Amino acid sequence: MNRKSLLWSFILIMTLVLAGCGGQTAGNTAGVTEDTGQTTAADNSSAQDANDTNAAGGPSITSNTDGSFVVKSAWGETTLPSSPNKIVALHFSFTDELVSLGVTPVGIAGSYNAEVLGYLKDKVENYTFVGNHQQPNLEVISSLQPDLIIANADVHGAIRDDLEKIAPTIALYTNGYGDMEQNFAVLGTLLGKEKEHDQVMNDLNQNIEQTHSQMNGTPKVMVVKVLEKNFYIWMKTSYIATLLENIGAEYSFDETKSNQQQTPGKIDVADVDLETLVQENPDYLVIYGAQADLDKWMGNSSFQSINAVKNNHVLVVNDEVWALGKGPLSGAEILKEALPFFTK
Repeated sequence: MNRKSLLWSFILIMTLVLAGCGGQTAGNTAGVTEDTGQTTAADNSSAQDANDTNAAGGPSITSNTDGSFVVKSAWGETTLPSSPNKIVALHFSFTDELVSLGVTPVGIAGSYNAEVLGYLKDKVENYTFVGNHQQPNLEVISSLQPDLIIANADVHGAIRDDLEKIAPTIALYTNGYGDMEQNFAVLGTLLGKEKEHDQVMNDLNQNIEQTHSQMNGTPKVMVVKVLEKNFYIWMKTSYIATLLENIGAEYSFDETKSNQQQTPGKIDVADVDLETLVQENPDYLVIYGAQADLDKWMGNSSFQSINAVKNNHVLVVNDEVWALGKGPLSGAEILKEALPFFTK
């Protein structure tokens, strides 16, 4: 073969190689993995949000072309053959998120005081109470024959095997506001409720922005449960603290700079004494607890020395909304109370 023929052969080979590379790149941008037939989370905004947050350790979801889903959660990958119809929610936050999407779980875990949090009661019906969220009744859950169980990654590790024997189970964290955003995005995609998810989050984020724009300065705030002899302070990484910081407040208790540690058996609160609370000295104080305990502390001279108490910047709230709900609906309720409190 002469040099001219060799040259043309080389050009032809390189043209074919480059064309192949170009075709492969174009195929990948469509969000389909050719060898598995999977449509990735990049194909819709709700799932994309969930997938992006997974880079930081959050949950993610992959939609497959056969209608199945793969959810990555704190307990690994869970495959679901289709969108679930019978869901058991083992935490208040999951119930809030599902109800926000127009879905009522077949099974709901509650507290020792209530099956369903008060602000959700008129939004749910035809459900079964499956016990306290910390110790749900496995027999009742099994009797419901669910096709999905949503567990709390911080709480239900000891019964993981039991739950997974009953139905496909995903485990999600419920600590910061960011956890709620990630979980809600995954559920929106899994249930085919992307539009509902986007509408709820758009409304909530606009509400946050509007509240932020009307704040006076950067109020220093803490959220505290009062007990007979001590206090539970919500940590800076908690849902309520991160939500308040999103609207422009400064959450004054930072456990990373304190000798106080997470309370055993509690996910995101620290058990502190009066001296610690006085030292923290917040300008605004959001409190809840038994009325007798509230009255006792409000009459205590050391408690009265806190700036928030001296300046009448104390807001007594419903713990179901401010402490337990941890969802988009509870967030909207919190914002209704927060703005007039911080701007009065």
